[in-house]
Amino acid sequence: MARIKLPDGAFRYFYGRTKEEVRRRLREAQRSVEDGRLPVDARLTLAGFLQRWLDTLPTTNLKPRTIGYYRQYVRTHLAGTELARKPLARVTPQDLRELYARKLAGGLSRSTVHHIHAVLHRALGLAYREGAVPRNVADLVDGPGFVKSEMHVLTGDEPERFIEAVRGEPLEALFVVAITAGLRQGELLALKWDNVDFQRGELEVIGSLSGQRREDRLIVTPKTGKGRRVSLAPPALAVLREHRKGQTELRLMLQTNWLDRGLVFCDKSNHPGDYLPAAGLNRALDRILVKAGLSRVRFHDLRHTAATRMLSRGIHPKIASEMLGHSSIQVTLDRYSHVTSTMQRDAVRIAWGAQRSTS
Repeated sequence: MARIKLPDGAFRYFYGRTKEEVRRRLREAQRSVEDGRLPVDARLTLAGFLQRWLDTLPTTNLKPRTIGYYRQYVRTHLAGTELARKPLARVTPQDLRELYARKLAGGLSRSTVHHIHAVLHRALGLAYREGAVPRNVADLVDGPGFVKSEMHVLTGDEPERFIEAVRGEPLEALFVVAITAGLRQGELLALKWDNVDFQRGELEVIGSLSGQRREDRLIVTPKTGKGRRVSLAPPALAVLREHRKGQTELRLMLQTNWLDRGLVFCDKSNHPGDYLPAAGLNRALDRILVKAGLSRVRFHDLRHTAATRMLSRGIHPKIASEMLGHSSIQVTLDRYSHVTSTMQRDAVRIAWGAQRSTS
């Protein structure tokens, strides 16, 4: 057994089967200290380091939303795995490749595995900078390429058919606001009555719900970091009035059993008044689409439908961008280029199509 004193005054002990092995580990530790790095702790597992890393994130300048995603990915996809139990210093590039292969074979999307790789890359980058490992092994691995989900939107009279099919559903108001105003899912679930102005016919988006588990949920700033005002379409305004009336009646009936967070869309069964679990939204959406006889779309495609409807009906891209909460008008133009290209053709026909030839 041998020991070395670290710069912070603590001692690190080294053991081995032979004296030569102990001396070798001691020499490696001494070189690490001389290089300004901490000697590798052979007992520290990847899981232990990831937890320590997560615990320090609130002291960084990362947004709570980002920290929440990191926690979620570590808890859901890394904690409890064989890799997580492996000593940090012994994690290899092949370990990561095998992890990603198992995740893909297990049915996870390439995008999700891509995010797992991004989380590991950031955490192991810190481990390398602290000297806990001699290299960031994630640098040596090509994570699965990020594949952006294809956009599917409701067109023609399909949005009206959707609104008709959702009539009377428990989540009618939420889906009508989603497809007409284009709010993100997290923004809908964080919306409060104080942010709805019935007199002006608009709502204010100032937060977004983050976190999957009930104990992890919190309202963070919207994706672009700033709020926005969104005018409500007549169908949305009408259904919100009815929704508020029904919610008020339920709250009065439940009295102390109602957790009053002031939410527009909230849980009505397991934890009345609390944040609405996002898990049930996709199931409800699938049922409504079948009822309406429409092809399957994702929840986020309702936002794309709202954006496409605005742009195809001649709404100026700057106004659409502001309503959607994009960071710039260029984001809107790039994301919905299929619509703007059609708008350009229509504009040319309007400007020149009726002009009589003078030749």
